[in-house]
Amino acid sequence: MKQSKVFLFGIIVAILVLAGCGQNQDNPGDEVGFGNDEDFGVISSELSTVNTKITLKPPLVTDSSIAGFKFKCNVAPCSFKCNLDGAGWKKCKSPKTYTGLSEGAHTFKVKAGKNGIWDKSPASYSWSIYELASSVSAGGFHTCALLTSGGVKCWGENDYGQLGNGNNTNSNVPVDVSGLSSGVSAISEGLIHTCAVLTSGGVKCWGYNYFGELGNGSNNDSNVPVDVSGLSSGVSAISAGQVHTCALLTSGGVKCWGDNYYGELGNGTNTDSYVPVDVLGLSSGVSAISAGGNHTCVLLTSGGVKCWGDNYDGELGNGNNTNSNVPVNVSGLSSGVSAISAGSLHTCALTSSGGVKCWGRNYYGQLGNGNTADSNVPVDVSGLSSGVSAISAGSLHTCALTSSGGVKCWGFNGTGQLGNGTWSNSSNVLPVDVSGLSSGVSAIDAGNGHTCALLTSGGVKCWGDNYHGELGNGNNTDSNVPVDVLGFGP
Repeated sequence: MKQSKVFLFGIIVAILVLAGCGQNQDNPGDEVGFGNDEDFGVISSELSTVNTKITLKPPLVTDSSIAGFKFKCNVAPCSFKCNLDGAGWKKCKSPKTYTGLSEGAHTFKVKAGKNGIWDKSPASYSWSIYELASSVSAGGFHTCALLTSGGVKCWGENDYGQLGNGNNTNSNVPVDVSGLSSGVSAISEGLIHTCAVLTSGGVKCWGYNYFGELGNGSNNDSNVPVDVSGLSSGVSAISAGQVHTCALLTSGGVKCWGDNYYGELGNGTNTDSYVPVDVLGLSSGVSAISAGGNHTCVLLTSGGVKCWGDNYDGELGNGNNTNSNVPVNVSGLSSGVSAISAGSLHTCALTSSGGVKCWGRNYYGQLGNGNTADSNVPVDVSGLSSGVSAISAGSLHTCALTSSGGVKCWGFNGTGQLGNGTWSNSSNVLPVDVSGLSSGVSAIDAGNGHTCALLTSGGVKCWGDNYHGELGNGNNTDSNVPVDVLGFGP
């Protein structure tokens, strides 16, 4: 009888052991996902195979340091394990959120388990976190980008604090502008100063201030942003020239401040001003502004163009070479213009038909009309009678963004600012294609000896002079082809 009981007990133990073999032995503490959630569905009827699918994930390229995921299996309810960047498998459940992620590439993996069977091919997703730029501005020897977050980063020369990061040390990689991590709607760089329009409509400037171009009532340089006097609100756009600055008001009027030796403030005098002054005759009716070397131009709501200031090389475009401290009409451009850009000694306009006209200094072919003769009236840029969506006039060169998202440049190329893979000036009196940028560009800006492009992906590429690190690629070597600015999207 005892032997029969022992035999029966052995059978019962064996049955219990066999029954336990089907349970999850990997980690009894694993969290269970949404077991009865209809979203799981049944992908496969074979319970011996477990599949995992990610149903929600971040964009391939993002500026967010937070990433959220949702996932499911084919045989709910399941247990899940997650792995971020190879840090090891950890129990998890859907949805799973990661915070405080660093810039760069990341990979998320998730696998499901059911009755001791684990997915042999975990679901995987890779994405990248970068700063995403919404605009870029190339100055004299420095560059700044406005981020989609509303913050500002700058790089390059910083002798006068034009990077705005609280010191005067050059940087060949982007650095944060002090106090402007958000709340900025537009930026503009001059020769050695920078300005920003806030979402509140106010203006802040930083950098060189000998002529009062910071507009704060003094002529003291500042390596951090300072408020422009009297402009705490009501500003819609800003443009920093060589050593003066102008603002477009929401009323359509214009105010300028800084150097006025050539009458570039447009207030009827030639006296410098450390605070904003009204431009005569332009209290309304202006839709865009552009401050150049020592002159300024505006686009009127009527589609016409007016300029004032230095006119030695014909950069005012009014048919003569006489300076003017009040706005004058540009010849032949009383209507039909959609954008303007003032360079150091020349100016360009984009017509509503997509063509480009330029006037002023042309010693290096920066007017793009096939010769090197200056012109005090607008001339057509060869080959660009249509198909252009934006323009930018630099110091001695000019660039255009085509409607296909490509870039063409012309003029001086001594530091590679045309971006066509050469250093030659011999044939650059006509537009040339920028290497590798036949598409995918949303904005351009030409600086003193370098040029930058904003990509549709939110990345930034620059080319040309890099002596002060204005290309932002971590070195100080000039480049005659576009290079990526570090830290921004691809």
